[in-house]
Formats: sequence, structure tokens, C-alpha cells
Amino acid sequence: MEELFSTKIKSSLTKLGIYQTAGGTLGILIIIWSIYNSISITGVSVLIYLSMSFFFAYSIFCGILCIKKNRDALIHSLINQMLQVFGFAVMGYALKYIAGFYLTIGLDLTDSLQFTSGTGISKFAFNINNEKERLEIDVNLIALGIVYWIDRLKQKVKSEEIIRKTSSIGEAQA
Repeated sequence: MEELFSTKIKSSLTKLGIYQTAGGTLGILIIIWSIYNSISITGVSVLIYLSMSFFFAYSIFCGILCIKKNRDALIHSLINQMLQVFGFAVMGYALKYIAGFYLTIGLDLTDSLQFTSGTGISKFAFNINNEKERLEIDVNLIALGIVYWIDRLKQKVKSEEIIRKTSSIGEAQA
């Protein structure tokens, strides 16, 4: 069987996989802790906790694909990280999803122009028709860096694939 990835790319995939799996697992543990400490569980809160769990489960799925060196690992990981780059709150709707470490910078325009920043590990914030006056956006610099890293890995995989195909042409003619 032909090797799909070089040793260097396999090592990077393993690191990315561990990071995504750990971030997703931590997120699910935070959800479980939140449910345990919740005073009352309603149908709406169960629905919100389930939706949050799907995001973190997707991070774990991406991590497993990377660890297994699956061909689609980088595509799914890119999607997962892109979901984590931007957080927003606009007209009562808000979403901030982070599975892993975060370092955010942003703008809060609710009352005036205010610069914001934040650091932490695994976070999920979700609002529907709540806090309508809130207006903010932030960028997760760590997720942005990982998106860049994944893009570079995708380019290396493509280059290695071209080199493998080119060298196999020479072997077929010999």
C-alpha cells in the first residue's frame, strides 16, 4: 500500500489530532459539569446542551481523523477551526465556539467603541433572541493560526502527492 503522508506530515497530523480531541473532550466535560451544577433542567436547556455537544463532538471526530491519518482529516479540521475563528453577538443572536485554547481580540460596540480580549480553554456561547442590544465581534487568534497551519499542511500534502505521481510515471516507463 502506498504511503499517503510523509513522516513529517504524520507528526503534524498527530499533534493536530491530539489538540482537537483534547479540546472537544474538555468542552464536553464542561457541558457535563454545567448540567450537574444546573438548578433546573428544561427542554430548552437540554436542546442547547445537545447542540453544544455536537460542536465539541465534531472537534473530537476531527481529532480522531487526524490521529488515524485519514485522507479527509485536514478538510474536516479546517472546517472545525474556521468555526472557531470568529465569535459574534448581533441583534439578539450570538455564537462563540472554541474547542481548545483561545486568545481573542475584538470590538464591543454595544454602548461605545471598546476593545476586548480574552484567554481560556474551550468555550461555547449561544444566544437566540437574547440580549438584543449587544453588538460585538471577536477573532480567536489561536484558531486563526491553526487555520494557517492546516492550509500549509494541505499544500505540503498536495506537493508530496504531485512528487509521488511524477516519480511513479518514471517507474512505469522503466
